[in-house]
Amino acid sequence: MAVQRKQNGHARGFLQALYASRRWAEVSAVPGWNDAQRRAFLYSQAELQRQHYEKYFPAADFLIVEQAGSPIGRLCVQYEADDVRIVDIALLSDWHGRGIGTELLRTVLAKADAQRQTCSLSVEQGSRARRLYERLGFRASADTGLYTQMQRPVPREACESP
Repeated sequence: MAVQRKQNGHARGFLQALYASRRWAEVSAVPGWNDAQRRAFLYSQAELQRQHYEKYFPAADFLIVEQAGSPIGRLCVQYEADDVRIVDIALLSDWHGRGIGTELLRTVLAKADAQRQTCSLSVEQGSRARRLYERLGFRASADTGLYTQMQRPVPREACESP
């Protein structure tokens, strides 16, 4: 697995397809739309998400996760003075359940621990990913409607190390 910084047109096309794959089931429930309309809507939503991230997380690292040279996911992380914010982590469904997301998160958490920083993220209500976050030490800090804000404190052993 490799993580690459990519912002070219090829990456944008992949990110649109990744977004669409994550939301396809819910948009398929919309009556009267054909697949082309669903895809167009989801691609426009992916563009709005990209604009939102660039506006509210301008210093974030926007990374493409690759396996054998092929893109399989994304990781967006913003490093701040006192907190590491996981803006987004997503993998194509064929790559779920293989430990890749856990490995990516552990890498981010190790960097946060080395800097003695908390780590935070938002998770959709009802998301299966929440169990993973909780296993990694994240705790709910606030509910904001569709999302739960979660934070992982600096582990005690990171605070005690020289």
